[in-house]
Amino acid sequence: MIVARSKVLAQPENPSIPAGLELQWRCAWISLVVYVGACMLNRLDISVRHFLIAITLTTLLLAPLPRLLERLRATHPQLATAGAVLTLLLAFSSLVSAVGSYPNYFPYINWLGMGKPPYTLVNDSNLDWDHAFPEVEQFALKHSHSVVLLDRYGFSEPEFYAPHARLWNCQTPAATDAGHWAIVSSNNLADARNCTWLMKYSPQALAGGSMYAFHLPDPIPPAGEPGGPPERKDWHFFGANLMPFDIRETFSACFRDPTQLESTFQRMMEIGQQMRNQKRQQ
Repeated sequence: MIVARSKVLAQPENPSIPAGLELQWRCAWISLVVYVGACMLNRLDISVRHFLIAITLTTLLLAPLPRLLERLRATHPQLATAGAVLTLLLAFSSLVSAVGSYPNYFPYINWLGMGKPPYTLVNDSNLDWDHAFPEVEQFALKHSHSVVLLDRYGFSEPEFYAPHARLWNCQTPAATDAGHWAIVSSNNLADARNCTWLMKYSPQALAGGSMYAFHLPDPIPPAGEPGGPPERKDWHFFGANLMPFDIRETFSACFRDPTQLESTFQRMMEIGQQMRNQKRQQ
C-alpha cells in the first residue's frame, strides 16, 4: 500500500529509488516474483535454506521503506504514522522471537505453525542436523545409568560429542531395548523414518524440539501393534525418492569403511540404470 501511494505521490526531484539504481530495483522485485513462483509450482519442497534467496530479496526490497514513509507523512500523516508504528511492531516482534528462541534457531517455527508439532509441518533437515549432540550427552548423564539409544539424522559420529549414546534405528527396536531411553531426531519421526509410535512414551524435547527423548516401554509391542514400531511395509527411508534403500545408512557405512566406496558406487549406478530402464518401458 505504501509503495502504491508513493507511485501516486512520486516526486521527480526526490525519488524513492536513488537515481542509477532503478534497474537493480526492478531486477530485485522481478527476481523475487519469479523465484517464489517457481518454488510454489515446483514439487521439490525441501529445506528452508533453499528459500533464503527469496528472504534476502525481500530484505533488500525493504530498504526504501523509511524514505517512503517520510514522503507519505507530508500528505497523509496519519497513514504514515500507522505505517511507522506497524514497522516498529514487526521489528520488535522479530527481536522477541530471536531472543525467545535463542540458541535453538534451527527448529524455530513461528506462530503460523498454529501450535502443531514441527515434525508434522516440515521435512528434510529443517529441524535437526546433529547440532543437538551436546544436549544428548547431558540428557544421557542425567537420566540414564548406562547408554541412551540415538537415532540421528545427519552423518556425524556421536562418540565425539555424545559418548554415552549408541546408534539406533527407531523403526527396528530390539527386545533388549525395552526400558531404555531413546533420543530421536525430529526429522526421523515422520519423514526420514516412520517413528511417530514413540510419541506415546513420555516425549521430552531437546534443543528446542530438534530431537525428542522417549522412555521405551517394557516390553516393546510387536511391529504393527498399537504402541509398537511400524511393519516393514510402512518404513520410511532417507532419500527414498532417489534410491530404493536408505542412502544415509549406506553413506555412513562408507564413511566408516572407505573400502566400500567403489562397490557402493557401482551398485548405485546399476540401480540407477535399472530405474531408467523401467521408466522407458512405462
